[in-house]
Amino acid sequence: MSKVPGRFLGYAFCVGDVLLELDLEFNIQNADGAIKNTLGAAVGGGKTNFLNLLTDKGRGIIESAAKMLTGANRLGPFTVSIGKEDGKKEDFAVFIAKLPTANDRIYAVLSKPYRVGVSKSKQAPVKVEDKKQQFFERLEGLFEGNPDAAENMLVTVLEASSGQGIDPDKQKVIEEYLKSFSVGGSHATMLADDKFAVVHDKTNEKAQKVDFAAQLKKVTGVELTSATIDAAESNLSEEDNLKALVFSLQSFARDTSGGAVADIKKNCSTLIGETTERVKAFRKVLEDGAFSLVFQPIVHLKKNTVHHFEALTRFELPPMIKSQWEMIRFAEDVGLIDEFDYAVVTRAIRKIRELLKKGGAPGIAVNLSGRSLSSSEFMLELVSLLRGNKDLKQYLSLEITESAKIHDLDALGACVREMRDIGFKVYLDDFGAGAAGFQYLKKLRVDALKIDGDYIRDAIHNKEDRAYLRSMVMLCRDLGIVTVGEWVETEEHAKLLREMGVDYGQGYFFGKPSPNFLTEPMKAG
Repeated sequence: MSKVPGRFLGYAFCVGDVLLELDLEFNIQNADGAIKNTLGAAVGGGKTNFLNLLTDKGRGIIESAAKMLTGANRLGPFTVSIGKEDGKKEDFAVFIAKLPTANDRIYAVLSKPYRVGVSKSKQAPVKVEDKKQQFFERLEGLFEGNPDAAENMLVTVLEASSGQGIDPDKQKVIEEYLKSFSVGGSHATMLADDKFAVVHDKTNEKAQKVDFAAQLKKVTGVELTSATIDAAESNLSEEDNLKALVFSLQSFARDTSGGAVADIKKNCSTLIGETTERVKAFRKVLEDGAFSLVFQPIVHLKKNTVHHFEALTRFELPPMIKSQWEMIRFAEDVGLIDEFDYAVVTRAIRKIRELLKKGGAPGIAVNLSGRSLSSSEFMLELVSLLRGNKDLKQYLSLEITESAKIHDLDALGACVREMRDIGFKVYLDDFGAGAAGFQYLKKLRVDALKIDGDYIRDAIHNKEDRAYLRSMVMLCRDLGIVTVGEWVETEEHAKLLREMGVDYGQGYFFGKPSPNFLTEPMKAG
């Protein structure tokens, strides 16, 4: 391949079976790799058009994706069927890109699906939450820093009319239909049981002529309403506006009032604009360091002494955000929680070092969102920070908390192992609440587990809660995991946990969060 350096070829073949150099009409100018078996003997020199080797569906995917190439991005993998003209075709995972130095060429790497972790059983996630997560990641990858994509793209959301149930077969039909019009055939998904979204090309005449809701009603009988967001009008190549769109779509997915599409139709620009202002306000909190740490004691139940403190954050809230919890949840939804978590860990490390200079420091546990730990970039930065402060491992511990389900427990398990290998203790927060169940405990080899307060608050009078508590404590004892009971508000709670064998307690009975460190547990009046 005359225009491509050897190192580029080597990089391509690390994951690919075939590397193609195409002109802007998709004629194959050069080809390397397993050419004969895949594409036929004579494919170079402009003699063969790549699109002729694809199915109709594959042609649509590659043509629409190529319009999004800027020289600074890479798109894929797209699973398409490829083979000799009029011959048998085989599935390949395809990546396409342009080089900044060769804007008149398109480069395509063809890989057997298994090489890039795609198989027929894993080509697409099955659970709605996983589909939604993948869709948002692809959306960000498509628009971020890419004004050309924003100029040409539309985002359409659809919702079934109130009271209509959609069975799984119809959900699949709707999703596949929308994918057939989406960019690259992969930018459409089900956001909830009755809600869908699709990113499509405004220059695609075929898609322009289609009323998605009307056509889907003919096919499925489901009455749908729709609203379309113009990416150019919403400036979606700007990072904060893109985060605002993702947040708006997440809010749309969660809405149960039946009026979400109508709101988007009427107030799309306003909704994104208001959310963008909230993003900017949160960024300012980070930039100005406009948050403080308060510390709540965690007490050894048998010794009745303070063991360590949990660091909790308190914000100077911007006017449009009403509570501390709303601030954290918003940061998770718009993808800023990793920046905040890093700032909190850094602040806690600084606090410990300040106290050590004064003669001594207590143990401090810092919360880390499961979403932050799901980011490979965040983990690289966190591991580097922890390695650089390894001498504080007896003072600093880390609590994994999450207000939304973590999607890749295996990856998170690897993160936990890495933090523990450095020497830092890891706690699993709010065990038993929401998604944090026994599967988490199996996948995440933690040092300690914090039992959610819902199981403790009513345990004095509720034998079922006591049974759950007892089983958790016995399981943790068998696994060698320390237990912490949350929401200890009375002497009765503390006594019950002590009798059940819970190791530590936390709650207002022992002390409220305070800027100061309480050296002795305070008994609530």
